[in-house]
Amino acid sequence: MKRRSFLGLAAAGAALPLFNICHAAGSRTIAAGRKIRVALIGCGLRMRSVLSTKCEDVEIVALVDPDSRALADIRTRICKRYPGCGYEKIPAFPSYHELFEKMGDGIDAVIIATNQQQHALPALLAMQRGIHVYVEKPIAYSIEEADLLLAFAKKYGVVSQCGHHGHSSPIMATAVEYIQSGAIGQIRDVWCFDDRINSQAVVPPDAPVPEGLDWDLWVGPAQMRPYKTCYGPHQWYDWKGFGNGNIGNMGNHIMDASFFALRLNEVDPVSAELFDQREGAPGSWPLRQTIDFKFPARKGLDPVTIHWWDGIKDGIPVDTKHQNKIGIALKREYQNLPPIVEELEKKHNVPLGQIGTLWMGEKGILWLNEFGSAMQFVPTSLRKEVKKPDPWIPRVKGSHVHEFFAAIREGRRANADFRFGVPLVKTVLLGNVLAQTGLGKLEWNGTRVTNNEAANAFVKTTYRPGWELPRN
Repeated sequence: MKRRSFLGLAAAGAALPLFNICHAAGSRTIAAGRKIRVALIGCGLRMRSVLSTKCEDVEIVALVDPDSRALADIRTRICKRYPGCGYEKIPAFPSYHELFEKMGDGIDAVIIATNQQQHALPALLAMQRGIHVYVEKPIAYSIEEADLLLAFAKKYGVVSQCGHHGHSSPIMATAVEYIQSGAIGQIRDVWCFDDRINSQAVVPPDAPVPEGLDWDLWVGPAQMRPYKTCYGPHQWYDWKGFGNGNIGNMGNHIMDASFFALRLNEVDPVSAELFDQREGAPGSWPLRQTIDFKFPARKGLDPVTIHWWDGIKDGIPVDTKHQNKIGIALKREYQNLPPIVEELEKKHNVPLGQIGTLWMGEKGILWLNEFGSAMQFVPTSLRKEVKKPDPWIPRVKGSHVHEFFAAIREGRRANADFRFGVPLVKTVLLGNVLAQTGLGKLEWNGTRVTNNEAANAFVKTTYRPGWELPRN
C-alpha cells in the first residue's frame, strides 16, 4: 500500500469513531453556568486515583460505598481538595440502589470505581435515568454485560467513558499517529506483556468482617461467601466473582493503544488460543497465561495477532518477596515475559521494561508502556529516519476525567466511550473465558464461541436474587 493511501485510511479511522457528536436526547443536559452534579460510587483506592486532579466545573453531590471507613476517608480527601465547598455535609449511602432511589433526579453523572462485579449494574441503572457514566476498567465482568452497556448507552443517549486513562495521554496519541501514518509499515504481530500477578496460590481461612463494612452489599451480585482477608484492598482482582485477574486488571490498559492505532474496535477477533496457563488456588484466576488473539483485516490493514503474556514463571512463589502489594513482579526474571523482548533488547541495546506493547512493523518496531506515558522506537535510530506526522488526534485538556466532563458539557462522545471500550473489554474478557475452558483455541463470532458450546457458559455470569441486571 502506498504511504499516502495508508495515511488517509488511518486518519479517517482515528477521527470519526472518537469525536462524533453525542445524540443525547434522553440524557441529562447541563445549563450554562451550572456545575455538573456528580455522585461517586465506590470510594476506595481506585477512586482516589480518579480524583487526583481537580475538576472546577463539577459539584460532588453524593458518595456511595458499603464500607464506612472508605466513605470517611474519601470525604476527608475531597474536603481538602475543595476547601470551603461544604463537602463535609454531602449525603453518603452504603448502596447505589438507595442513591438512585433518593437522589436519582439530582445527579447528572456518576463515576463508578467499585470492585469489578459491580461495574455494570450501577452503570445500567444510571443510564436508564439519563445519567452520564464513567466506569473504571474493566467496565464489565462478563461479555454479556459489556454488550448490554453499549446497548444502553446507545438507547439512552448518555455520554460514557471507560477508565482507560492512558487513552488521554498525548504520547499515546503521538504513537497512534506514527503507526497510522505508516512510519513502521504494516503490522501483523503485536506483543503485549504484563508484569502483574493478580492471582493467589493459597486460599486463606475465613475471617471476621471488618467493622464498618457491609459485607452483603460489598459482595453485591456475586455468589455469597465468607469474608477473607484476601478480599481486601486490590486483592479482590485475584478472585473469580469479584475481579478478572491479570488480563482483566491490565489488559484494557495495555491493549488500548492497539485497538486505537489498528482500529481493532471495528472488528471482532476471530479466535483466541490459550497456549500456557499456570493455575492458581481454587476460586482464583490463573497465575499465568499466554494467549493469541487473531483479528481479521480492516480496510487498508492486514490481519493481526495480539500475543498476550502475563503472570509468573514456574517455581516463583506468590509472596511479598516476589510481588508487591498490588501484584507487580519485583524483578523481571520472575515474570512470564515473551522471549522476543529480551532478544530485541540484546540486539538493539534498548530497554523495554516489564510491561507494555511492541508493534512489529515491516519497517521497524515501536514500544509503548501500559499507560501511554513513554514510547520508544526499535532500533532507536528509526526516530531520526521517519518524519513525525502532523497531529490529527485532538489532545485532551487536563485528565481523562476532565475529558469525560468536557464531553458532557459539549454534548459529544468522550474519547474512550463504550463504542470504543466495549470491543476492547470483550477481547480481554475472552481471555477469562479461556481461563475457565483450558488450553486450546476458541473460535469467536462476536457474541458466541462457535467450536465449543460449553465455553459459552462463561460468556455470561449469574446474579444473586435482587441483584439482576435491567434488560430494557
